[in-house]
Amino acid sequence: MRWDVAPRVKPIGISFLAILLVTGSFGRAPAEDRIRIERVALPTNDGATSAVRVINAPLVHTTQLLPDVGTPAGSQSDDVLAELDHLLTEHQSKRSDVVKLNLYVRDSLVREAFLKKLSVWTKGKLPAVACVATRLPMPKAEIALDAVFISRRSKATSGPPRNFVQERKNGERWAKASLLPLGDVVYVSGQAQPGELAVATQATLVELQKTLKHLGLDKRHIIQVKCFLNPMDRADVVNRQIAEFFGENIIPPVSLVEWNSGSLPIEIELIAWAPPEKSTNRVTYITPPWMKSSPVFSRVARLHGNDRIYISGLYSTTAGDGEHEVQPTFEELQSILEKTQSDMRHLVKATYYVSNDDASSQLNRLRPKFYDPKRPPAASKAVVNDVGISNRHLTIDMIAVPIMR
Repeated sequence: MRWDVAPRVKPIGISFLAILLVTGSFGRAPAEDRIRIERVALPTNDGATSAVRVINAPLVHTTQLLPDVGTPAGSQSDDVLAELDHLLTEHQSKRSDVVKLNLYVRDSLVREAFLKKLSVWTKGKLPAVACVATRLPMPKAEIALDAVFISRRSKATSGPPRNFVQERKNGERWAKASLLPLGDVVYVSGQAQPGELAVATQATLVELQKTLKHLGLDKRHIIQVKCFLNPMDRADVVNRQIAEFFGENIIPPVSLVEWNSGSLPIEIELIAWAPPEKSTNRVTYITPPWMKSSPVFSRVARLHGNDRIYISGLYSTTAGDGEHEVQPTFEELQSILEKTQSDMRHLVKATYYVSNDDASSQLNRLRPKFYDPKRPPAASKAVVNDVGISNRHLTIDMIAVPIMR
């Protein structure tokens, strides 16, 4: 049974609106082996869904989809959505099966225009959406996206992941999408090594491989790679190193964001599939023995099972200094988690985008107030020129799991 509940907007900036587009409710235990999607929305100006819970679904993770070369700026959103439509069709999936979009835009105006188009494209059944402003690998591109969606074609109940080859570049096999089968998921926090861009990229990939080996995994288990690099106009250097690292293997989906890193030219994080492992916890937080643990982020988070919550990129509803952006954003996160039967001890993966020193320092200062030091999420923090939202300097993108009942 599916129903829609009309929104009731409260006159409080970050209060909750209960919009459930569900096949059940957040409080009810899911039926075994049945794919379910549940949505909750906040009364934000753009109307984006604030959280999507997806249960028992094989999930496709796409590469960063760019518009065609030469496409006018006004048509680039149509290009990337058409590309996503093509991938959905390949998996016998519907637009409403998209559970998460990561949006990469020139500026906030592009974001706002795209979200209006997205609402029409999905007929109101919006995914969770996170955004950052960045230059893109294609110089004239104003928008790109990567997506997570349910595969209706796949009956995969075990791994390893399957990469779908869509492009050949210089004889290399680049996947436009990877299928994450049922099982566990490993989120490896961003890692970085010093050196010039090519050397740093290769060294970082080797370190990530070492982390995977510690977990009993290898490069064949990788679902998606995300790189924070500087400068973007040397993206081809990064791509060459990634291709060399994967060798004759299919190269999994890759997304690129330009960051302002100071001394480090690149940081790389990844998502990997892992065989299901029995655990009394929904999430296991792991520190490889050669790394130092942190009270505010885990080096690795392993999500057990097939029940997860994608939370849209969060930001303060009002402009202000760093503290007045960070504090209400975390409070909003707490409210979303409560509505989705989760809490701050069940966070899996965070991405923080900050665009000034005040927001960055206040994020560092306030995170310990909200996190359990033994259970912080895996995370990457990227200093960028613009978070993609007008007059804001912080966004938080999060994945969580429900509390085990």
